[in-house]
Amino acid sequence: MFLGLAFGLTAAFAWGAQAVVARTGTMAGYSPLDLAALRYIAAGLVLAPFAWRARRALMAIGLPRLVVVAIAGGAGNALLFGWGLVYAPASHGGTIAPIMAAVMGAVLGIPLLGERPTRGRVLAIGVIASGVLMIGWDGIGGAHPGAWRGDLILLCAGTTWAAFTLLLRRWQVPALAGNAAVCCISALLLVPPWLLLGMGSVPQQPIGMSLLQMAAQGLVASALATTLYARAGELLGATRTACLTTLVPVMALLLSVVVLAEPLGAAKLAGVVLAVGGMLVAVLFTGRRPR
Repeated sequence: MFLGLAFGLTAAFAWGAQAVVARTGTMAGYSPLDLAALRYIAAGLVLAPFAWRARRALMAIGLPRLVVVAIAGGAGNALLFGWGLVYAPASHGGTIAPIMAAVMGAVLGIPLLGERPTRGRVLAIGVIASGVLMIGWDGIGGAHPGAWRGDLILLCAGTTWAAFTLLLRRWQVPALAGNAAVCCISALLLVPPWLLLGMGSVPQQPIGMSLLQMAAQGLVASALATTLYARAGELLGATRTACLTTLVPVMALLLSVVVLAEPLGAAKLAGVVLAVGGMLVAVLFTGRRPR
């Protein structure tokens, strides 16, 4: 149990730190395509052997479906996330996107999985949505005026991640093999246009910064954290592991304050408390009912 807890906490920390690292990249001049390409070059190289080992299971799922999940949870999601962080602070990226994924997971679960949320979960989703609005308030008239543009893009990123998660269940894509396929396909989708564009701003950036983006986003967040999270699910069970994901916004908020010195307003803090509380209630005390 303690090993599973350690795996889950490490994954939550890595995903929380991802927004901070990506924000440092956009502030340094990297484009969203630069960040996404660096991320999936690293992750694709590391996970390619796992995709090859599971090639028969992946072929049974079919290339068209794998491309769809790669766009929703890989290349497309990474581009939206990086684009959102061009305008919004890391504290928004690490909170709004994962929280929105929880909300839209319940909404999209109706048409994709035929599941309707119970009244309790609907109430919890309302609380979560209120928390998101409070987090994004400083993008309108608070410490980050104009960040609302990035917040809207981050809402889209959260929505695509929710669709990705649900499609994995609908099409029964194995977790580790599916993640390997997503990273490899994403690299194939992103790298050719990135090379045609002269690798964006990467040649002008310090090599150490590019290696940091590759290591933090590609190796740690995409490859290692997902693997540890899947292993935590095996050791702790789905419900306990899902509870650990509620720590991602908390980690992101704390790291954005400590590392980037982003202001922590009362509204943002209250929004995180509301949203995380709503997510815990949704996981522990509510469920879904078949349509």
